Amino acid sequence: MRGLAKLAHGNHDLELLDLPLRQPEANEVVIRVTYAGICGTDLHIALDEFPSWPPVILGHEFTGRVEKIGEMADPRLIGTRVVCEPHAGACHTCYLCRRGLAELCASKRSPGWGIDGAFAPYVVLPTWLIHQVPDEVPDIVAVLTEPMAVAVTALRRAHLAAGDSVLVIGAGPVGLLAAMAARASGASDVVVAGRSRGGRLEQASRLGLAVTITDDSVEFLRARTDGRGADLVVETTGSSAGVRAALQAVRQRGRVAAIGLSGEPAISVPWDLATTRAVDLAFSMSSNYEAWGPALTILARVAPEARALPSIYRLTDWHDAFEAVAARKVVKAVLDPSEAEASA
Repeated sequence: MRGLAKLAHGNHDLELLDLPLRQPEANEVVIRVTYAGICGTDLHIALDEFPSWPPVILGHEFTGRVEKIGEMADPRLIGTRVVCEPHAGACHTCYLCRRGLAELCASKRSPGWGIDGAFAPYVVLPTWLIHQVPDEVPDIVAVLTEPMAVAVTALRRAHLAAGDSVLVIGAGPVGLLAAMAARASGASDVVVAGRSRGGRLEQASRLGLAVTITDDSVEFLRARTDGRGADLVVETTGSSAGVRAALQAVRQRGRVAAIGLSGEPAISVPWDLATTRAVDLAFSMSSNYEAWGPALTILARVAPEARALPSIYRLTDWHDAFEAVAARKVVKAVLDPSEAEASA
């Protein structure tokens, strides 16, 4: 099969190579990949800005169908549509794993950077990572499950409640999915803030979400909340401007969920503002097991709208897809690896 791989550190080029497919171990399955989403992390892996263990096939957001199983896997899995948590290699014995936080295990080696991922026709993964996809969630929506689970994990950590007014800063894939998840979970008002009115904010408007420019978000929220500010702000950019806007727009004793990574050693934070407003701040990283069932349930509810988010590229056109993601020309670029199977 042909897979898109990073071959070595220091080499910022990815290559589409003929690669062997290994056989599944006892508790593993072979999944035929239907679609695999490009995450911003994939761009950082290519540039050595995110840890990886090359040579490695990229891709950790995907959906597919189980085609082959190891000797100890449940045979009923064969033929089922699945999505998978990206937490392979978790040790199951450390303090974090035993608390149900495998996503934070130091031994974790996720597909796409620690072990071979899904930018290929097939991927081999442990059965404990699998979640079956409901019939109500089509493949083109199921590929969004991993980023939706990231959003749901953050919303749960920040204690989203029915009736909350919610501001999401950042109109990228996770931001839009967080906004859709908040609305589907009972938020009374959801606003998405972006740095310009083009492209992604227009997509947010087409999803029926209120939108504003990040620089205008504080006054926009106060006007919609009788001067109080948002009950919950979800910050997905990791930028100083985004964090500042979040702490200014949230109400006193409100909550902020921080998802975005800055890529910098440190950023400026208005600490005194956060303290005097008595803000509850929850940092959130990756996705917890408990978020995957709700993520699929939400995707089933919002499937008609979510279909508009992915843009499909053939795996052989991966370079165009990566450029579209880097230039923010698409909300979510999705690779279809079906034509890359013939050379297996």
